[in-house]
Amino acid sequence: MRRLAIALDSTAMAVYHHVRDKDELLTLVLEHVARNLPRPALPHEPRERLMAACTLMHQAFTDNPWVVPIVARGDLVGVSAIWMTEEIVAALVSLGLSDERAFWTHQTIWYFTAGQVMSTVPRPDLNLGAGAHEPSREQPPHSIEVATADRDAATFPHLSKLAGRSRQLEAAYTYRMGVEHVLDGALAQRGYGTQPASRER
Repeated sequence: MRRLAIALDSTAMAVYHHVRDKDELLTLVLEHVARNLPRPALPHEPRERLMAACTLMHQAFTDNPWVVPIVARGDLVGVSAIWMTEEIVAALVSLGLSDERAFWTHQTIWYFTAGQVMSTVPRPDLNLGAGAHEPSREQPPHSIEVATADRDAATFPHLSKLAGRSRQLEAAYTYRMGVEHVLDGALAQRGYGTQPASRER
């Protein structure tokens, strides 16, 4: 609230004349973003309808990555964007999942989407510290290359086969591929009961 007041050349107390607290302000901002999101016609076929809705959700978060940690709280929401959640769950039910499994599958898609956005979208607010230099245009080595460097291939036999082309493979990976993986796994469980798979202890 103090930072907002400074940006408005005002005082925090003056801001509180307009909103009750920070949560109300965040809710209003989320709703403003949600109202301005595109809502195109979606495909009729359930799987493609789901993919289209997921892609719109992913694009919304990519365009507004600061929204992700706020939405992740679970209690603040831009109601005007909830139609995407409804479309995703409805498509999952149309594909044969129970209401419960549709909910859980949507949760998995949400976690995947949020993680993918936070892992790939540049964070302009990242504090690199005093004296930090501009990022190099040259890609740093991938974690697989770092892990396998100067180690016998037998240590990490499968990763060693990928070293040297892991960045290319990473670049070829798409958001749609990830959602397809989630969906294929969820649809394979259509014949199961409503309870989630038991967790390993």
